Amino acid sequence: MKLVGFGCSFTYGSELIDPELEKYNYSFWDRHHENTPYRQRHVWLGQLADQLGYEYVNYAEPSCSNYAISQIFYDFMYGYLKDTSDPIIVCVGWTHADRMSWWDKEWVHDGFIRYNSESRFKNSFKDWLAYPERNKRTTDHAKMFVNSVCAINNIPIIQFDAIRNINARDYPNFFMKGTAMDLCLEREGERLGRNFLASGGHPNEQGHEYYVKLLLEWAKAKKIV
Repeated sequence: MKLVGFGCSFTYGSELIDPELEKYNYSFWDRHHENTPYRQRHVWLGQLADQLGYEYVNYAEPSCSNYAISQIFYDFMYGYLKDTSDPIIVCVGWTHADRMSWWDKEWVHDGFIRYNSESRFKNSFKDWLAYPERNKRTTDHAKMFVNSVCAINNIPIIQFDAIRNINARDYPNFFMKGTAMDLCLEREGERLGRNFLASGGHPNEQGHEYYVKLLLEWAKAKKIV
């Protein structure tokens, strides 16, 4: 069995930095290439796979929008359904509804153009923010698409809102419906007197570990794993 993950920085593993890299001076903002094995192993997807003894692959990208999540999922599924029948579980950490992405030989997410006056997508981003109701529908469409494809092909799905979001529909396999990973870890950290969040607001190693504990109990109860 393999977990196939999609999402934003909360599933990518932003702020999970291998402490062994601290002694080196890398210019990359997240030390991507050197840090990737540590980041993927400690993010919730990697920790969940380790708990279950499954393989995993992580397609999440920092600042990814729900629209892009659905398109990256489509690209994966197009090849998967054509070339293989190996069992998988789709895992999605949905992001904030006001995010958007543009395709330009690769995905360009608004988190990287929001403050970049040179970006050729700057005006498109301003237009996007001007229609919040449309933003909500785009998130609803993305969730409907991913859930429909999984249902049609009998593929289990584990999903939740990583960042406070908008749930327009009642999905039966949605973890902690009505709240989000960031709010859960903030609340539980205060209750337990522990720190589950890194300085930039992403979950730290302990935050991902704690969330997996809750997620795994739910997934077993739902008979997804």
